[in-house]
Amino acid sequence: TVSYNMNPETELKRICENYNGVFEYEDYKVGGEIGSFVHISKYRLKIFYKNFDIDVLYDFGNSDTAEFKINKLNNNKIPEFEIKTIDHLSKLILFKKRNWNIKSSDILFKENIAYLIMKLNLNELIENTAFELNTLGKQKNEKYSIRTVFSLKYEKNIESAELIINFHRSLIDLITTKYCS
Repeated sequence: TVSYNMNPETELKRICENYNGVFEYEDYKVGGEIGSFVHISKYRLKIFYKNFDIDVLYDFGNSDTAEFKINKLNNNKIPEFEIKTIDHLSKLILFKKRNWNIKSSDILFKENIAYLIMKLNLNELIENTAFELNTLGKQKNEKYSIRTVFSLKYEKNIESAELIINFHRSLIDLITTKYCS
């Protein structure tokens, strides 16, 4: 197999166009230590899906993290949940069967999210790379929000972007089917 790095701008722009989203890109250098420069690239994708806004930010060079934010107004029926990944080092030490955990008071919702992770092969990404999924679904002031943050310090961080967007779209499908009717 040939290992190569995908161009983040090309790939994220392509994904964004696939979903009729809005793509923004910022590229700049800031002064680093002893006259060096740090190259920072920020890619923003705004994707609208089933009355939900999905805001995606890929930040390379500064924090090397990606953040997904989804907001839904006026819905207090959606259960809160949390997905946490066991960090890469602990995975190696603990030999866990499953490297991720979901918390929610709604057992069925929890099972549905677990099913999505398996169905989309997100579990393989979690198991085979240093990818760590941290997602929180919360109710606050008549607003439901989902926020996912993860480090981009893993192999195939751009190749997996579409998969992670599809996971969020599938979460929205799940929520709209079960809690927005």
